[in-house]
Amino acid sequence: MLYLEDPRLPRLAPAQRPLLYTKLERLLLEWLGYTVKLREVGARDLGSEFTRYDQVFARSASIIRNTDLDPAGPLGAEKLRGVIARDFRNRPLATVARYLRAGTLSSQAEAVDLAQRQFISQLDELRRSPLPDGQPFFNSAQARLNSFAHWAVLMEEITEADFVLTNSMIVGADQQMPIYVIARGGLTTGLTDNNDRSPYQTATMVGLFPFLSDAPVFLRERGRIPDAEILDVIATFCLHEMGHFFCRLAEHYDHPNCVHVAPTGLNYYTWHQAVRAAGPCRLVHQITSRF
Repeated sequence: MLYLEDPRLPRLAPAQRPLLYTKLERLLLEWLGYTVKLREVGARDLGSEFTRYDQVFARSASIIRNTDLDPAGPLGAEKLRGVIARDFRNRPLATVARYLRAGTLSSQAEAVDLAQRQFISQLDELRRSPLPDGQPFFNSAQARLNSFAHWAVLMEEITEADFVLTNSMIVGADQQMPIYVIARGGLTTGLTDNNDRSPYQTATMVGLFPFLSDAPVFLRERGRIPDAEILDVIATFCLHEMGHFFCRLAEHYDHPNCVHVAPTGLNYYTWHQAVRAAGPCRLVHQITSRF
């Protein structure tokens, strides 16, 4: 475990992290059957850690440039529409409507139009989430700290840890967004990617800002998470990512109250409650060899 902290943002106290690791260890044993000991190898400044990877990011500049996209940039709206249309193309309209909370949709074109409008509005609100000092969450001078492509490169290259927690979050548009990220306005809560340098051949990150922040967008769509339950909610989401990490599970979309189905929208708390009430999902899960 490696914990990376942005000092501007709400954080997990040092004493909370071992408690979180213990909760996750218990879930891994009881739900997935893995006996795991989570050991924190460091707690560092997020910006400084990214600076350590400057050369890695430079080598991957073309990958980063071709993965992230700016909806407000040249051809940005057209590119965003293409990403949305590509994901929606093979999904039933009823599934798309459920993620967009849209009622009945009459066509794929209507679904893409709605998703694009919702995405732009939600992304803007997420980035403007007010911090305790009154400043917005998103700092354009440090945009890479919230970039999907930069985090994906980091997960592919990191060697000293297999699981990274940060009190920040990935938020923005990228070429690989699935429907649940599109519906959240570009918020990627967790990322598990291939890492050929790891004995597990993969690495995972989870962003904690969506759990720790009580910005208006989270209170409206997620509700307030009681202090006594916040570590359990985070542990449940980490278990979702560990399904990818240990079991190589693909993303699932139609298993009811299943930990291997990502939360819809920002409803992390009600998702956690439903998953815990249902217990381990007994349905067959698809396996993938590479992410």
